[in-house]
Amino acid sequence: MTAIRDIHNPWRDRYQTATFRGAMFHVETDHRQGGRRTVVHEYPKRNLPYAEDMGRSAIRFTVQGYLIGPDYLYRKDALITALEQDGPGTLRLPLPYQGQDMEVMVVQYSITESRERGGMCGVEMDFVEYGKPGFSDVSIVTQAAVTNAAAALERMVLGT
Repeated sequence: MTAIRDIHNPWRDRYQTATFRGAMFHVETDHRQGGRRTVVHEYPKRNLPYAEDMGRSAIRFTVQGYLIGPDYLYRKDALITALEQDGPGTLRLPLPYQGQDMEVMVVQYSITESRERGGMCGVEMDFVEYGKPGFSDVSIVTQAAVTNAAAALERMVLGT
C-alpha cells in the first residue's frame, strides 16, 4: 500500500484572512471587475469607427462573505462600523491581485440573517477603487489673488 502524499497547492501559501479596515470576515466569493474607458467615434459616410482609449476604469469589487461562530455578533458590529465610516479604507481579500491590499470606497453593503442559520450572517459588499483625487496639484484662483496679480502687473508696467 502506497502512502498518500500531501499535494502542495501554492495558492494556499498566499491565502490570507479577509479584512476591511481591520474588521475580519470570511469570503465565499469575490469578484474583481476592471477594464478600459473607451469612446467609440463613428462618422457619417465612413465604414471604419475609431475607439479612443480614455484610460483605465476604476476597479470594482463584489464580495460575498459571512461571519460565523459564537462571537459573530461582535464581528458583525465591527464590520458594520468599518463599512459605515467616512472616506476610503483598506480592503484585504484572501487572494488579492499581486498580493496587494487596496484602498477602496464602500459603494453599498447588505447583511442577511435568518432563523434557520442561527449563529451566522451573510454579507454582500460592493467596493470601488479609491485611487487619488484628480487635479490635486491645481491651485484655486480667488478673486483676491487675481486682484493682487493685476495690481502687481500694473506696478511693474508703470515702473512704480
